[in-house]
Amino acid sequence: MSTSRSILLLASLLVLPAIGVHAEGQGGLAERRAIAAYSKDVWPPLEKSIQDAAGFAVPVTLDLKSLALPGYADSYANDDYLRKPIIDPLIKALSNVGSDAMGREALKDKLKSITISYDEATAPASNYREGVTFTDGALKLNWRPYANVDDFDPRVKAITDVLEKGL
Repeated sequence: MSTSRSILLLASLLVLPAIGVHAEGQGGLAERRAIAAYSKDVWPPLEKSIQDAAGFAVPVTLDLKSLALPGYADSYANDDYLRKPIIDPLIKALSNVGSDAMGREALKDKLKSITISYDEATAPASNYREGVTFTDGALKLNWRPYANVDDFDPRVKAITDVLEKGL
């Protein structure tokens, strides 16, 4: 085997374990503590804001295991982690859809639940429409936390478009 192939093989063997450390759902105690604190201290007023924007107490589920990215425990409560890239666009989109009586009625009649999660294999990097589904009344957002934080308008548009098509 040539020296360059040996070096490449060795480099790939060194990199692969590091990639595994950052796969979803692989967090340790620090991540579990931080996401538990987030769900207790930070999440309740954000959930209420989502429900207020929807115009009713729609059930909202945070898939905490998938959203708690390993190595980011210190960032979970940071606005750039979940609020700005996922929650704020959701609130704005719900407000847009429910801006008139027809929209509010459609949301109440057809929106049954909201789930926020992250699946590394299927979450889009920037084509946010691909990370939004609305099926049988269930709105699902599958976006990576702490990524492309300033892409507010494209995310709002993705959610709004999917909701308006499904309502």
